[in-house]
Formats: sequence, C-alpha cells, structure tokens
Amino acid sequence: MALLRMRFINSTGLVAEGIDFVTNSLWDHVELITETGYLGAQTGDGVQVRPFNYCTPTREMRYAIPCSAGQYSDVMTYGRSKIGTQYDYADIFGLALHDRSLNTPVREICSMFVLECAQAGGIQMLNVLPGYTHLVTPETLHLSPLLIGRSYSF
Repeated sequence: MALLRMRFINSTGLVAEGIDFVTNSLWDHVELITETGYLGAQTGDGVQVRPFNYCTPTREMRYAIPCSAGQYSDVMTYGRSKIGTQYDYADIFGLALHDRSLNTPVREICSMFVLECAQAGGIQMLNVLPGYTHLVTPETLHLSPLLIGRSYSF
C-alpha cells in the first residue's frame, strides 16, 4: 500500500494574505509531498517541485491517504506532467469577485492542482463537477472526508 501525502499551509506575504482574505481561509496553500520535495502550483514559477526547506509556514498540517501503488503512480505521473504550467492569477481574481467564469483553463492554482492529481489516480477527494475544479480553494479541499483521521506528525 502506498500513501498519497500532502500538506496544507498558511504563510506570510502579500499573495498568501490576499488568498486568506479572499477565501476567508485558514489555509492559503496545499501541495503534494514527494520523495524529493513539495510538488505544487505557486505564484511566480507555477507548478514545480520545490525543496523541503523552501518556506517556513505559520501553520501546517500533513495528511497521508492510503492508496494502491498504481494510484500513487498515476497521481505522480499526472502531477509531474504539469511541471512548468503557469499559475492562474485570473482564478484568484475570479474567487475574489465571485465570478465562476474568471479563470484561465490552461493554468493552475494549488488546490485545483492537488485535486486534479488525486482525480488522475482515481482518488475522489470532493464531489466537484468536471470543469469546476478551479473553484476549489485550499480551505475547501481541506474539508475532504478522506483527510479525517489521516493527519500525521513530522
């Protein structure tokens, strides 16, 4: 059995605090935990694998969802295929303005990225219709019932 690991964080900075305010959230970022670093979408360089020490969050929770080796492979293959995808700033503005159509479908935000990676492995974290994953915030994803009882210390 494999474990799909992810972390939810809150951090400082203008963009992080803007996301907190716009989404009324405790969490402004979510990313997958890989063997070599954190895989996720962030402002600036978009989807990348970042080193384990790239930031010091003010709040952090980690989770591990049991899955098959095949599911884990599918999640990571999909996630790595997205490396280099740009960040979707329009989506953040859409969330702020409550405009569901304001997004750039070829770009990613962190929670959309993690949700779609999980879906690529057949792991359904939320009941989200296709084409609406851009509306999922870190706070919304953190409400997934798959995370209940799956937190761990680091």
